[in-house]
Amino acid sequence: MLFGSKNSSKEGGRLASSFVNELWYIDLQKLTNEELMRMYTMISDGHYRFAKNAWYIPIEKDHRCPIMVAKGYRSPDTLDRMAEFQNTAKLLESDFLHFIDAWDFGYITEHDIEKAILKILESRNIAITEHS
Repeated sequence: MLFGSKNSSKEGGRLASSFVNELWYIDLQKLTNEELMRMYTMISDGHYRFAKNAWYIPIEKDHRCPIMVAKGYRSPDTLDRMAEFQNTAKLLESDFLHFIDAWDFGYITEHDIEKAILKILESRNIAITEHS
């Protein structure tokens, strides 16, 4: 199965332990701690919504997928930068295909990503105090 099965917890979301063998989670583990923290900060802040199909973006708005945010790429502000952004996004899509497909098709939520990041960082022995 491409994304794995959905498991529920008492909180209505999936258990982080259910992600471990899923391909999108394995892709997420390719990110460095700094990249994971960049993505986690954007999620926990709650003021930014990640885009889906992020390589098809209008110039006037900030529409980046979680991987583009993690890698620190900014949305383009010119047509030349838009072409470069689209090329970069397509390369990242090939490297993180399972994660991006799971995100674009709505299989995972920002809350799932947040829990997965915490699990990965915990497995790397990095303690994070969760926001309230």
